[in-house]
Amino acid sequence: MGERERYTPEEWRTLQFAPFWMFSAVVGAYNRFDPRDFQVFVRCLEAATLAEGALQRELLESVLADRDRLAEQFRTEPRSIGVGLFQVDLLLSKAGGDEAARFKEMLVLEIGEGVARARGRYGTEMSDDDARAVALAAGLLALERYPAD
Repeated sequence: MGERERYTPEEWRTLQFAPFWMFSAVVGAYNRFDPRDFQVFVRCLEAATLAEGALQRELLESVLADRDRLAEQFRTEPRSIGVGLFQVDLLLSKAGGDEAARFKEMLVLEIGEGVARARGRYGTEMSDDDARAVALAAGLLALERYPAD
């Protein structure tokens, strides 16, 4: 059974929007993304597909395969970043503890921090504002131990 079968089509769409909400939290926009920011976002998605975790691989591959259409749908998504990430956290209970933790870490470390670092000084350091945005999003996902001590 694939990971997608655990979820209704609406739940899967919510999970597909999770990287977009993380990206939006960092860049401070729901639409009209700077093309350079969006390009970095796509590179972060591609890199995150290589990590372990069946759910994140299957989900990210589905996002990358349909990213332009999903981006258009996301532009009209009525849920705020906070509501969306909170719902993602709730849905991840279906995946089990380890899989859910890997998915949340991917969103925060690979997508959130990846985009934030690319936007920051020398392309390696997060600005204070972006770091706060990533930390807030991590809190909405109930990600434990972020930032690492």
